[in-house]
Amino acid sequence: MTVALARFDGSLDCLRDAIELCDGFARLRKNDKVLIKPNNCFRHRIMPPYGMVTTSWVIEGVVQLLLEYGCYDISIGEGAIIGIFDELEPYTKRGFKGTGIERIAKKYGVKLVDFNQGPFKELDLGGIKVEVSEHALNADFLVNVPVLKTHFQAKVSLGFKNLKGCLSQESKRKFHISKRLDTLICLLNEAIRSHLVVIDGIYMLEKGPETLAGVAHRKNLLIASRDVFECDVVGATILGIDPREVGYLAEFARRHSRSLDVATIEIRGEPLESVKEQLEWRFEPDQQLLSPCGVTGVSAPHPGQTLCSACGATLALALSIFAKDNLGTDFGGVELYYGLGLKPQKDTSKILLYGDCAIRSNKGLEDAVKVEGCPPTLTKTLVALMKMLLSKPRTVRMLLIRSAKLAGIRLGLYKETFFGWERYRSKEFDKSHF
Repeated sequence: MTVALARFDGSLDCLRDAIELCDGFARLRKNDKVLIKPNNCFRHRIMPPYGMVTTSWVIEGVVQLLLEYGCYDISIGEGAIIGIFDELEPYTKRGFKGTGIERIAKKYGVKLVDFNQGPFKELDLGGIKVEVSEHALNADFLVNVPVLKTHFQAKVSLGFKNLKGCLSQESKRKFHISKRLDTLICLLNEAIRSHLVVIDGIYMLEKGPETLAGVAHRKNLLIASRDVFECDVVGATILGIDPREVGYLAEFARRHSRSLDVATIEIRGEPLESVKEQLEWRFEPDQQLLSPCGVTGVSAPHPGQTLCSACGATLALALSIFAKDNLGTDFGGVELYYGLGLKPQKDTSKILLYGDCAIRSNKGLEDAVKVEGCPPTLTKTLVALMKMLLSKPRTVRMLLIRSAKLAGIRLGLYKETFFGWERYRSKEFDKSHF
């Protein structure tokens, strides 16, 4: 197999070159049922999308090239994270609309599929039963279109991890609470075959997976291959992450006798050395989300791999909002725990157990403040933080102001901004890519 590296220049030809260099359509037939799987995991009206979700530019380009080839049965499918806001409209639909994918589907007559709505097929992955979208399993040709980004739990989120979006919500949770995240990502990629991988590197993301803690950079790179393993090995190398340190890649290499040495991979197009970076993947939530606002006295340590994406996304947004609304405040030593892996050393009212997993794994703590939910909603999370950390008058004031702002966000009348987002006003971050 071959991995192609092509410079993005804004023309369809650069994407065409990337696919041609790796012979990406070699096994494609015109009557194939084609499924495009972007990374559109977040409803991102608040968060800048750069490096976080697949650009509509790349999705539209893939659709155009498939139509040029003669394909007529094309779908775009995703299963977005749910539960962050108290809203009735499906999150995947919001994601498709917010990133321009809905517009593309209407323009070209492409079908949109919300994996969260099913149907699912139950599969056994190493003794753990999970539900996988039948749309993904039944596709004749799956085009896997992830983003070039790091991940604070999995180190990188590229082609392999992008297929996690094909799971039911409960199965996504199982990947984390099983404490076998890397193994299950590996096994999922044995169950679902990616026939073509196109990593969208117009932007890349450091300290991902989102732009609350993560920092996006303009990269102008497209990575393509018919081999998802080789594509991810090259993608990880470009991000500055040793592929041998990425658990699911190491597991796949062991199971299939594959080499993790990037020197063994045939690379066409741009020289690898000319596009390599050195990005950080790990972050501490308190340092990245609270410290920039001068908020101290709240500990929110790195959660490991047992914190599921829904809880992680909701808590990150809640902490960002809380810090913004309480600039420069010292809260005197409060500890936040979430997921299954974090264990407090004592029982005190200054401990907050966030989500059902943290509560279940710390049953002996009677005095700790408990926020139930899987995940807890954003509103519930903010109210819990207010009650625990603020005086009653300050709680009432923040509750009134924040309720109005959240209503404005839902109605599209108010746009939230957070520390560090000024960078996305520069010309290198182009809204027209979405």
